[in-house]
Amino acid sequence: MHINDIENIMNYLFSAALKKCGNFEDAEDLTSETLLAALKYPKEIKDMKKWLSAVLNHKYYDMLRRKYKLPTVSINLVPEDMFPCEEENADMPSAEEIRREVAYLSGKYREVIVRHYLNGEKVQSIADKLDIPKGTVLSRLSAGREQIRKGFDSMERYEKQSYQPERLDITCNGCMGLNGEPFSLADDDMMKQNILIAAYEKPVTCVEIALALGIPTAYIENAVNDLVSSELMQKKGDKVFTDFMIITPEQVLKGLDVQIEFSKRHYNTIWELFSDFLAEIRESTKDICLRESEQRKLEYFFVLHLFSTGIYQAVQRIVPSKEEFPLRPDGGKWIAFGNQYPLDFDFENYRFSKYCYGGERRSYEENFFGSKSVDLHIYDAQPDLNKYQHGEKMLDDEIFMKMLYVIYKGIPFNYTGIDPMYLSRIPHLVECRLLRIEDDKPRVDIPVIPKQKYDELDKLRIKKIYEFADMFEPLLREIMPKLKFDVPKHLEGRVAEFRKYKCYAFPMAVIKEAMEKGDFYSENCTPPMVMVIEE
Repeated sequence: MHINDIENIMNYLFSAALKKCGNFEDAEDLTSETLLAALKYPKEIKDMKKWLSAVLNHKYYDMLRRKYKLPTVSINLVPEDMFPCEEENADMPSAEEIRREVAYLSGKYREVIVRHYLNGEKVQSIADKLDIPKGTVLSRLSAGREQIRKGFDSMERYEKQSYQPERLDITCNGCMGLNGEPFSLADDDMMKQNILIAAYEKPVTCVEIALALGIPTAYIENAVNDLVSSELMQKKGDKVFTDFMIITPEQVLKGLDVQIEFSKRHYNTIWELFSDFLAEIRESTKDICLRESEQRKLEYFFVLHLFSTGIYQAVQRIVPSKEEFPLRPDGGKWIAFGNQYPLDFDFENYRFSKYCYGGERRSYEENFFGSKSVDLHIYDAQPDLNKYQHGEKMLDDEIFMKMLYVIYKGIPFNYTGIDPMYLSRIPHLVECRLLRIEDDKPRVDIPVIPKQKYDELDKLRIKKIYEFADMFEPLLREIMPKLKFDVPKHLEGRVAEFRKYKCYAFPMAVIKEAMEKGDFYSENCTPPMVMVIEE
């Protein structure tokens, strides 16, 4: 509804009140009481100006009665029919519409508007309670009225998130917080996720976020305060912005074909190095007894480990950038990243999901049931990714590591302190090829090796990293500009330069090519992980 003359009506009422009262303070109170009556009136008001004029007269006489201690009559007892109505004015706002616009005001304006116009507090009383000058209250009342007027002038301003919210999956590099931050900070909270999306492209006010999402500002302000305190957002004056990089499927797919084509074109050069690396691993593991499935998972793990760390080294040579992980209020040291999807996004047919993999994760425990240390290294890879963790409750890495260890050592669960409920996960872990059943007992089906052997294998990987980077860097330089993600201007300098180049698909693209050519295991040998025990 357009209402260009709402401020004129307010000015008209104040002028009329000033003529009647003869002083500014009484006129201000009389005007506010008149508008308060309009906001609280339950019926439709057809001619707002005439109705308010009549109410102002009644309120003026009520004021005189109070002054001279005469009987009063409440406006709520006066029927609308007593006020003459000669014509309808469709542009006048209803009380509900005014209240809605009040809801979208920022906190400092909303508070004085509500106190003065809805609760009937006097200007001086508001100033005293808020410990601010009376002039500041009057200024905020005026600014609030102007924002309400502008609100009626721009009804069609909601963004897509108001009627079609999206999903934001937050991941991180570094060390998570005590309660799984930053993953847990907006998990299952669609409002916070869409606040972060709305504040990504440029710094915005809470009011602008509220209008974009179609949610009253009071709710937005509380959520924004949480996000700022947890450091997912930052303040810039009266505006806020999302302080991490967000990417969309469209951006990811743009670089996927580039990486697939590159991997096919340079496959022979790349795989020659990995063939040599696999030969060295097989030679080094001759002296330990691993089942065939365990050997394959061990080799898959080190191939991904070399590829992941080698690409990082090559990119650093092209786009050198130091990155520090700040200490967060939650006790973690992390840098967040976001992936934005529509709610109905078709993950099953998302092409990139066939090429993505999870970076290395580690769980470590010292002096655990007779062993000096236990260290679980995990890479999540396609086609299963982290399927083993899924269930009624996400399986925690630390508990998972302890489960594998006690099963490997044959320690009864009731001696370990591990919740027996996790025994119910054994069939699922068998299905995921992490355990196998042998003689009616669960057995570990991932490579378990001594720390000394792991260190030996890792030295081979570290030696190969530089050889890989020497080979990969000049090839990668050709296509690097095509792999860069743009970030908003206000995030330049806040996002490490090398993070803007997404090279996630290279390892799986090359491995898929190797499987198709018969150079690597063609059957599924995931998940690639290894448990390292120091006795």
